[in-house]
This record gives sequence, structure tokens and C-alpha cells, in this order.
Amino acid sequence: MKWFLIVAALLHLGFMICELYPWQVPVSLELASKCRPELPPDKLTDAQKEWFHAQQELTATVVHNAGIYNGIVAGGLFWAAYAGLAATDVALVMLMGAVVAGIFGTVTLKSPVTAMQAAVGIIGLILVLKSRHKS
Repeated sequence: MKWFLIVAALLHLGFMICELYPWQVPVSLELASKCRPELPPDKLTDAQKEWFHAQQELTATVVHNAGIYNGIVAGGLFWAAYAGLAATDVALVMLMGAVVAGIFGTVTLKSPVTAMQAAVGIIGLILVLKSRHKS
């Protein structure tokens, strides 16, 4: 269980790092979601370009907040991995948060990354609950 918690924490640390990079870059938006509309930049009016830029800034802010969430989850999972059996409640809370966020992200963003986040959370929950049951 300890090693799985460490791997899950590293995964969330990776999510955090990726989410704190500039999200105004169209490639980043493309990787994050399959829902991004195709906008031909050469055919946009000035008003549409201004609106698109505002949307990019808003998206970056939202994703940065998600990055902070993933940093908190990573910290909690690292702590739970090293604190042992006494920290299983913390591990359960962190993993449940990852599952909920992963499912919501998968439904709303259609992103395989968030599906992976949910899957890791579910596997982690099973492992933590099994280890608690053995004790």
C-alpha cells in the first residue's frame, strides 16, 4: 500500500506541475480537453479575439486552482504513505477526493487524464481499505 500511495502522490505532483504551466497556449488547451472548439485565428474579428483571450485567461486561472488541489492531494498521500496505519483516514479522504474530481473531470472535460486520476483513486481506496481490514 505504501508504494501505491507514493506512486499516486507522484502522479498528483505531476498533475500539479502540468496545471501550473501557462494554459493560454492552444496546445495545452488541446491536451486538456476534447471539448475545445476549433477557432480559425485568421477568421476571427477583433472582438472575438479579445473574447477568446479572456477565455484563455479564465481557463488558466481555473486550471491553476486545480493544480493547487493536486498539490494538496500529493502532500496528503505522501504523508499517509510515510505515517503508516495511523494515516489511513487521511489517505482515504485524499483518494476519495481524487476519485470525485477524476469522475467529474472525465464527465465534463472528456479527458483521459482525469479518467486515469479516478482509476488511481479507486485502486488506492481498495488497497487502503484492504490494508485496514487486515490490521
